[in-house]
Amino acid sequence: MAKKNPAKKTRTINQRFTALERIVRFEFRGLRKEMNQRFAVMEDRIDRLATHVDGFMKLHETLDIEVRVMKEQMKRFEERLGRIEAAQAS
Repeated sequence: MAKKNPAKKTRTINQRFTALERIVRFEFRGLRKEMNQRFAVMEDRIDRLATHVDGFMKLHETLDIEVRVMKEQMKRFEERLGRIEAAQAS
């Protein structure tokens, strides 16, 4: 013959809220941990991207300097060539 379960005690509303609060806190802890991990991954990606952008900017700056130097060299060369052509014409 089946035994009857003794009557369950009815929990008070405060006990129910306390139990619900524990569950919610546990879920939020897990969510916070997961979000922090994902933020760390994104921060790492952003750092790597910033490093690449900095490297690109440095290359661009170097190229700009080299182009300016070459323009000045070309200007001096054209001036010399002009003087040589003028001397030959005379």
